Amino acid sequence: MIKTSALVTMTLLSGLLIGGTATSVSAAVSKSEDSTATATFTDTTDPTNPIDPEDPDPSNPGPGPGTGETGPLTIDYVSDLDFGTHDVPTADATYTAADDKTTEGKAISNFVQVTDQRSGAVKGWTLTVMQQDQFANESDGKLNGAALSFSGTAITTTNNAEKAPTTHDVTLTPGTSSVIMDAGAGAGFGTWADKWGETGASKAKLDVPVAAHPDATTYTSELTWTLTDVPAN
Repeated sequence: MIKTSALVTMTLLSGLLIGGTATSVSAAVSKSEDSTATATFTDTTDPTNPIDPEDPDPSNPGPGPGTGETGPLTIDYVSDLDFGTHDVPTADATYTAADDKTTEGKAISNFVQVTDQRSGAVKGWTLTVMQQDQFANESDGKLNGAALSFSGTAITTTNNAEKAPTTHDVTLTPGTSSVIMDAGAGAGFGTWADKWGETGASKAKLDVPVAAHPDATTYTSELTWTLTDVPAN
């Protein structure tokens, strides 16, 4: 009985081996190739248009014309200042600059605009202003003791306000440069308008002492604005 059982078992096992169908399994085939994706950036060569410092949406027209400066670090616009026509003062007097205007005639605050679009790390910059000489008339008569000042400055921008440059209140001394706005490393990227006061309430002021005794004529003074790539300390 033991032998029969063994024989039957072997026979069944042989039948399975002889009658069974073997399944073939192939190894998976994998191929790969590389491709390249590129993006190229260049420093801008186009001028930046002046913005509306009261509402700096890029779609809103600003004043014009701008300076036309080109390149990645530019002064885009500076308001000319008109302190109006007045009677000869009989006491110390302070005069306020008239509003600037957009190209559509809308009254806006006086301002200076800077754009930093330099490539790479944000480097910072410094903007200075210098009054070349004291106010003078066509006969070279001086408005002695007159002082031009900018105060109540504010920043308006479409960029990240946390990285805004710093503005400075200044009273100008003829022949001496004063820092009016600057940005340290990591700040000041984009377009920034430093405005002086609000529409109808300019903080660009001209103080004239009674001792100046001006003639009944027009006095002018040239201001030079200089932007350098030197970051604020």
